[in-house]
Amino acid sequence: MKNKRLLIISAVSFSLIFTACKKNKDKEEEQKDDFNKTELLTNMADNIIIPSYISYKSSVDSLELATTTFISNKNNANLLSLRAKFQNVYLSFEVVSAFEFGPAESEVFRSGANTFPCDTPQINSNINTEVYDLNMASNFDAKGYPALDYLLYGKGKTDQQILDHFTIDSNAVKRSGYLIALVAELKTKATSIVNQWNSSYRTTFISSNGSDIGSSVGLLVNQLNQDLEITKNYRVGIPLGKKTLGVVLPEKCEAYYSKASLVLLKKHVESLEKIYLGNSGKGFDDYLDFLNAQYNGASLNATITNQFTVVKEKINLIPETLDNSVVNNQAPVDVAYTELQRLVVLLKADMPSALGIVITYQDTDGD
Repeated sequence: MKNKRLLIISAVSFSLIFTACKKNKDKEEEQKDDFNKTELLTNMADNIIIPSYISYKSSVDSLELATTTFISNKNNANLLSLRAKFQNVYLSFEVVSAFEFGPAESEVFRSGANTFPCDTPQINSNINTEVYDLNMASNFDAKGYPALDYLLYGKGKTDQQILDHFTIDSNAVKRSGYLIALVAELKTKATSIVNQWNSSYRTTFISSNGSDIGSSVGLLVNQLNQDLEITKNYRVGIPLGKKTLGVVLPEKCEAYYSKASLVLLKKHVESLEKIYLGNSGKGFDDYLDFLNAQYNGASLNATITNQFTVVKEKINLIPETLDNSVVNNQAPVDVAYTELQRLVVLLKADMPSALGIVITYQDTDGD
């Protein structure tokens, strides 16, 4: 009887101790992630996302004006001016590409504006028949910036030959109409996205300040990673032959016709880094430091920040142009690809694990 009483007392004591330890652990976990996510989201919305979208829309407006001027007076000076506006807006797009949620997701913004390489037979068919619906998925690779890249530069075309396509070619009038339609769609989507962010979506974005699936932090982390994987795979890996057993595919480069692939790649990586760092305000770097997240005994934030620096340094070592380098100077491109792959692992595996974020998008890359 005495032994039984002792067993009961011991069991009760253990239960109390276990419960107390669990409560203390839960309390520690709660305190551990008491990071001010509202401040992070406010900084992201007000100092990064909305200003970037406004700047992007301004670039699209300038592109539309240059297009109208060119169509009204098709000469070399106006063609060069239109190309300059095109290059500027393409760079501006790279800055907002990672925000594919909320208004941008509703507009299918990223795929609609920048599915590359473009489908030139489909573009030419659309021009020839004048029967097309730019909202259809079948036209995603026949519109946006890759299609403009093809129309304004062509492959191996002189400036005069491009002008001829819009002036004396049998499809000149149709081609001009297609150019106008492509730019008009870009403006419609840019305007819609900016208007939604400036009205109700900013509040929706900031108020969704949890870490669960669908939260704004979760959306940011997922899209930051997805955009980085697009860069690793499509901007670098596929042209380099990573998906074709080493057979290089320079024609798969972004902005292949204008030869701007490398400039756009640099801009895109810089924009992703600014999102991670929160520019000059609260960013994911602050969040990871707050949690004291570690990677192989060192600060996870310091590791990620350093890897961004390494990636940029390696990309800067790639000679112009990217399509030429994947054919004639593959070594620096391959090094850059490897460093991008390391960055993907850090941002897609280690950072979400530390933040308690679930990666919800699917890929077949294997990282």
